[in-house]
Amino acid sequence: MQTAKVLRGTVRDEKTIELDEPMPDMQGPVEVTVRPVAPAQKAPLCETLSPEEWKKTFHAWLDSHDPDLPVLPDEALRRESIYEDR
Repeated sequence: MQTAKVLRGTVRDEKTIELDEPMPDMQGPVEVTVRPVAPAQKAPLCETLSPEEWKKTFHAWLDSHDPDLPVLPDEALRRESIYEDR
């Protein structure tokens, strides 16, 4: 019975791929298909910062906005103004 595994690694030269993890349970000839992998995306700040750091970052973001910008009137936020056909 043949099994397939997805292994991740880095191409070092035209004949060498350095694997991220060892694969001791597979021996003998193998077929390798190589494809580029998109860079890993960073985790959202809300998952990586402590509550205090998140609060500080959020307030810094708030303070970065121009306080003189006009605020939308309440009627602009009503359902009737968002969905014209209702």
